[in-house]
Amino acid sequence: MIPCERYAHFTLVRDASLFAVAAVMFMIGFSFEPALAFDLAATVALVFAVLQIVRVSRLTEDRFRHSEVWQALRPDERPAGDNGIRIACDAMQNMMLRFAKTAAGTSVMLYGAGLLLSLTIGFDGL
Repeated sequence: MIPCERYAHFTLVRDASLFAVAAVMFMIGFSFEPALAFDLAATVALVFAVLQIVRVSRLTEDRFRHSEVWQALRPDERPAGDNGIRIACDAMQNMMLRFAKTAAGTSVMLYGAGLLLSLTIGFDGL
């Protein structure tokens, strides 16, 4: 993994971790209503996925040059030339889409768990 991709990966992991902390805090705060807690955590994951998709759609080579990932690298660690910036930008977009896909899958699982909990807790049997 080239330094640019590695730094982009750690940046996205940091962003995802902040959203995960927010989701866990919602789940702890609403632990008295487990179905609602799962739904809120799923919503946080879905918001993260949508934000990643919006970031991908707005990412251009010029914006990538002004991004945190590009600015944090030393000039000798950056990919050289116009082709290098294009490859790095494409790698960043692919990585952001992978994170969005994972967040969307997590959101589906959490919504499913919330639905299952709401159906089983509300069901008293025959």
